[in-house]
Amino acid sequence: MQVRIFESQDMATGLQMVKDELGPDALILSTKTIRSGKLGLLSKKYFEITAAIDTSWPHKGGTSYNNTKRHEADLEIAETTLQDDTTLTYNSALQLNHTELPDTVSKAKTLPVQASQPDEQPNLQSEVNELKGMIKNLGQEMLRLNSSGQASASPVGSDSALSDDSALRSLQQRLFDYGISPDTARTIASFAKESLTLEELSDPFKQQKYVSETISELFHVNSDIFKEEKRQHRVALVGPTGVGKTTTLAKIAASFLSNHSPNIGFITIDTYRIAAVEQLKVYGEIMNIPVEVVLSPEQFENALLKLRDKDLILIDTAGRSPQDNLCIDELASFLRPDLSIEKHLVLSATTRDNELFDAMQRFSVLGIDNTIITKIDECTSLGLLLDIQIREKIPFSFITNGQRVPEDIIHADKEILTQLIMSPVKD
Repeated sequence: MQVRIFESQDMATGLQMVKDELGPDALILSTKTIRSGKLGLLSKKYFEITAAIDTSWPHKGGTSYNNTKRHEADLEIAETTLQDDTTLTYNSALQLNHTELPDTVSKAKTLPVQASQPDEQPNLQSEVNELKGMIKNLGQEMLRLNSSGQASASPVGSDSALSDDSALRSLQQRLFDYGISPDTARTIASFAKESLTLEELSDPFKQQKYVSETISELFHVNSDIFKEEKRQHRVALVGPTGVGKTTTLAKIAASFLSNHSPNIGFITIDTYRIAAVEQLKVYGEIMNIPVEVVLSPEQFENALLKLRDKDLILIDTAGRSPQDNLCIDELASFLRPDLSIEKHLVLSATTRDNELFDAMQRFSVLGIDNTIITKIDECTSLGLLLDIQIREKIPFSFITNGQRVPEDIIHADKEILTQLIMSPVKD
């Protein structure tokens, strides 16, 4: 094979030189751009073309007419396709020339001529394919680990975690329907997740039984504050305005009168509200109970001495705003710890949650012993009762459910409180 290098100022001139010197049968092996001098990009460039022919140097006109025309067409295609800095290899020649190649070219098919800029496409494609395979394998492995992780995280039984979550959501929704706060509902659901199997958790009847038993266990009650009959009981009702303290006081008196003793006395320090004293005196006259009205801590102590022979002394106080710390401190001066007075905080079930919890915190300085919830008949749901117990853990002593005296009062009982929460709302 005869190989020769041609230099020219442009590609078209170089190809023409190849055609003139080697004839139309010449094979272009490579092309490249060369810059002369030391000025880099500012130096003059020229083209170097490496061509070859497998016969002796041809004489002009030494080939057949058909071969000449065929290879002239090949070179013309190359001239119109190649641009500056373009490398022509065997592979690119195949793309440019769809005519029958000479035998010498066919023999070189298995070993293409390497150009000055190697074709990196096969290597790049191989790397891309390898990367795709790695990503696919990684995705499959992550899916497998995620599936096994969910299966192992299922807290109950061998069923899927999806079913478990569905059962827990059903339980939480049941608690929401009872008016129980989201925080309390999530707490109960977390206990259920640890205590029940998935089968039990998915059974509506077993779920209902678990909720009932759990709610009952969470309540703290003082169902009989008068069980110690050999001592005098002193009970004061305190709380915000408008919660029904005076009416509740009369209901407690009537219940004690029926179940324990008629030996009862009233003391009122509620001289702020209009007709408060008169209201209590009316109840006293009906039940034949004496009423003492006091204006100061000193008078209050004298009233206690005056009623020292009574089995029960019920003390009515003025409603105080939870925001009025001075009034609560004034009330504390009456209800000193050394006087052995049992203080019951009266709260209305109709009060908004944040206001109710604020009242409990403010009145706690008095040393609250029990809680009384009033007006439960005015509420459509009573989940708030459970929230109060979890938040403060102060026992319930009484629940009132109407204005009638003495009928509308209930001694606190876990089962009754649970039924009140879980009973369906009646229109």
